[in-house]
Amino acid sequence: MAVVVSVGPWGAPGGEPRDIPIGSMPQSLVSITIWSIKALGGPICGFSYVYVDQNGGPIHVGPWGNADPEHTITNIQMGPGEYLYELSGTADDSALLSLKLVTNQHTYEVGAPLEQTTFSMPLKNGKVVAFFGRSDNDHLTALGIYVPVMKGSPVNVGPWGDSGGIPVDITTPVQLKSVTVYSTDSSDGRIYGFSFTYVDLTGQSIHVGPWGTIKGEKHTFDLSLQGEYVNKITGTTAGDNRVTSLKFTTNQERDYGPFGSDRGNAFSVPLPDGEHNGAVVGFFGRSGKSHVDLGVYVGLAPNEP
Repeated sequence: MAVVVSVGPWGAPGGEPRDIPIGSMPQSLVSITIWSIKALGGPICGFSYVYVDQNGGPIHVGPWGNADPEHTITNIQMGPGEYLYELSGTADDSALLSLKLVTNQHTYEVGAPLEQTTFSMPLKNGKVVAFFGRSDNDHLTALGIYVPVMKGSPVNVGPWGDSGGIPVDITTPVQLKSVTVYSTDSSDGRIYGFSFTYVDLTGQSIHVGPWGTIKGEKHTFDLSLQGEYVNKITGTTAGDNRVTSLKFTTNQERDYGPFGSDRGNAFSVPLPDGEHNGAVVGFFGRSGKSHVDLGVYVGLAPNEP
């Protein structure tokens, strides 16, 4: 049976933490209910859902926030074979304003979408089985997801970039060992090239890249501390949707970057510490003559079974 790792949350900084019961292992989503105000600027007022746990029983979670029956209520019932694989939305400093949930069968938009998304979390080969987040008495302030992961079967998250160039990928990664970024940090700077070393299922260290091109300044870091792994990646895309900056944070509270020019639309892959620890174990994407589009493999943290 797969274990689940937490990714996120995204949204506003306030609110009280909300989560699933300790020891629960979500397997699939059954339904989602969202309370919202259908006006420019939203917001998302309340959120609840039902999932199936490791024992096969339904677990009801929430409502988080304000489940006022006078609000607009959106009920999402997962049909046979239906699963959620993409979550995106907008937020301001106090609440989530809109959510877009994409399944393999339907697209659901709740709240008042703005011109640009605050966050986007596409899963190339995974599914969302539960949620966590934050809320106050009036709003859902932030939302994160649980994704099932097995050793030897990490989940693809992303990629971010302009979809140009040729696809680049790797064999199944288990652990990330080092990263090299080629970038310029001028006002119009961006990420030009990317390479890394990872450990595969056989225990072999494999060097990959460079993807893109060797241009600009070279930045290399090693995950050299015992049990160290990347648990957060942030970045930006701008202009022609090229990746303009990248920053990496490890569970040992070491930061690398930002590399490039921190401008444009932000994206992030936070993997919080807790009962369900995930780690960035590798990368995939697209490689062009002067750019790289990047996605991440999320797997089990090195200290997880």
